[in-house]
This record gives sequence, structure tokens and C-alpha cells, in this order.
Amino acid sequence: MKEKGKVSPLRVVKYAGAYIAFEIGSGFATGQEILQFYTSYGVYSIGAALISMVLFAWVGASVMKAGYEQARLPGSAAAKPYQLLCGPAAGTFFEYFVICYLFAVLAVMVSGAGASLQSYFDVPYYIGGLLMVLLVFLAFAFGLSRLIDVVGAMGPLIIGFTIFVALCAVLSSKGVSPGFFSDADVSGLSSLKPASQWWLSGILYVAYNVLSSIAFLMALGKDAASSREAAAGGILGGVMLMVTVLFMNTALALHLDEVSESVVPALELAKHISPAAGMIFVIVMILGIFSTAAPMLWTICDSLAEPGKGALILALLVSLDALILGQLPFDRLIAVIYPYTGYLGLILLAGIARYQYRNRIRRRRQKSVPHAVHAGQHGTAGRTPFDKRNM
Repeated sequence: MKEKGKVSPLRVVKYAGAYIAFEIGSGFATGQEILQFYTSYGVYSIGAALISMVLFAWVGASVMKAGYEQARLPGSAAAKPYQLLCGPAAGTFFEYFVICYLFAVLAVMVSGAGASLQSYFDVPYYIGGLLMVLLVFLAFAFGLSRLIDVVGAMGPLIIGFTIFVALCAVLSSKGVSPGFFSDADVSGLSSLKPASQWWLSGILYVAYNVLSSIAFLMALGKDAASSREAAAGGILGGVMLMVTVLFMNTALALHLDEVSESVVPALELAKHISPAAGMIFVIVMILGIFSTAAPMLWTICDSLAEPGKGALILALLVSLDALILGQLPFDRLIAVIYPYTGYLGLILLAGIARYQYRNRIRRRRQKSVPHAVHAGQHGTAGRTPFDKRNM
């Protein structure tokens, strides 16, 4: 039986790793997201990243804790994730919208695979996209759940290798100085900025990332041994994700001349270390993209079709459509899809805050009732506050 308040460090790390693995996609692995949402703002990118860190930790802790609490309610009392946080109307909208959004993100994953292989092997853009589509479709067709679990562990590996690449890039730079961020010329990146203000960019990055991960985070929380353990996993995951962003952001700023025009800036840094590092990084990126893309295809098909031949045909059609849309330029797909979705995700962030506020009030009321009852037994003829309303 799970103990109240119990926290296992190993389980906290496990939940944090799962959180990170789900949030990492082609945009993060390639460095394109970091270049657009952070590095393009120069020295203010640090402030944007810190805002994102706080929000990622807060969302992870809040939603995973909500999942823990929902798992302990009677079946009829448990609500669907988006309806729980945003109410019936907005929640139902998000349930359907997220399916469409997942398809768009799947196309971004396919495009990211194409950009990665083209950047390193100089092959046609569609080769990498076709490879990714085949991998995710086969995973769906054969039900390779164990393979997904194994590849899902690529999250911590990507984090570790990304920090390694970033550190090597920083140490190899000759222009490191206390004010190097201020000296970095980011004027060439102005067209890629997702928002006019750096602080808004930091918020939008969290908003669009968590939009598709609410159900997943709540499922993680249900498995936790306590609400504290669930919250700790969310906090650690959010902090570690953004620590990696800070490392990579610094490396990109130091090598801005080399990466500003690249569709896959992180790969440029890896190749700068050595050809072998570049090769390893390509493999890590492809596996990381697959670990995100495959669950997305499953989520789409499971939401729209019953298991069986119908779901398989739907998976094939979705994969082919994603391959076609994925031929659009990778950096432009990120610049269009993610920021606009982020603005919609702001409603979801507000919904999480609303749920947290109402939950806090409910707990206070539950704590106050026993005290009131106890006081009534000693001085008000046994009446409770509920009796007083009917006096």
C-alpha cells in the first residue's frame, strides 16, 4: 500500500525523466526551438529561460499532483484531464483541439527528421521524413510498446548529450567574457522571434509544450506513491529541462555566426566538436524524435478509431499526411505552429491556476469543518455550522 507523504528519490527521477522525454521533440533536440524562443533575444534569453523553468516546474508539479488526487476518487467522481482543469466547455474544446495539434506536431517531427539527415548526410529532405514515418507506423502496426518504453529513456540521454555538446562548444569558444551575451548580434534572428517581448516568449514556450502533455502528466501522477512524490517529479523534470536549455542557449549565443543560418543548430555545434560527435548526435536526435512521434500517432488513432483494421488504416493515412506536411521547411513550421498554439495554451495555464486555487479553498473548508464540529459539541448545543444555516 502506498504511504501518505512517502517520497522515493528513484521514483522522482523516473517521473522527471518521463516528463522530460515527453517534452523533448525535434525542435528541442535540433536546437531550433532554443534558437527561436531564447537565443534570438540576446541577454534577455536568460530571463526568458528562467520564467520557463518556473512555469515548467509549476505545471509539472500541479498536474501530476492532480493526477494523484484523481486516482484516489471514486470512478464516477474522476473527471477527464482537460475538463477537470478548464471546465466542461473549454475542456471539451481542448480534447478535440489537441488531436489536431498532435497531428501538426507529428508533421514537425517528420520535418525535423528530414532536416537532421539532410544537414549531416546531405540526402534529400524527404528521406529522413520517410524513415520517421515508417518507424512510427511500424511501431503502431506491430504494437511495439516495449520498444517505445526503451526509446522513451532517450530523454535523459538527450539531456546529457546536449549538455555535453553545449559545454564543449562553450569551452572551445575564444570569445567567452562576462558580457558576451550583450555583445552577441541577434539582429539576424529578429524574424524568428515568436513574440515581441522576451518574457512572453518564455511563457509561450511552456504554454504550447504542455498543451499536449496534460493527460500524460496526470497518468504519471496516478502512479506516484504520494502527492509530494508526484509534485517532486514534476519540479525536477521542469528544472532539468530548462537547465539544459540554458546550457545550449549559451553555446548557441557564443557560436551565433555558425548556427544562425542553420536549420539544425545543435548539430552544427556537435560537428564542430568532431565528426564522430556529429554522427552520435544525429542518431540521438532521430531516436529522440521517434520516442515523441510514435506515442503521438498512437494517441491520434486511439482517439478517433477502435483498435483493429480501422485504426491501422487511419494510422497509415495520418502518417502519409504527416509526411506530406513534413516536407515544409522545419524552421518555418516551428515558427508558425508553436507560437500561435502557445497563445491558446495560455488558457490552459489559466485553467491549471484556477484548479489549483479551487482545490486549495476546498482543502481549507475540509480542515475547518472538523474544528467547527468539535467547538459546537462544547458550547453550541451540538450544532455545526451547517445547522446554523437552518436556524
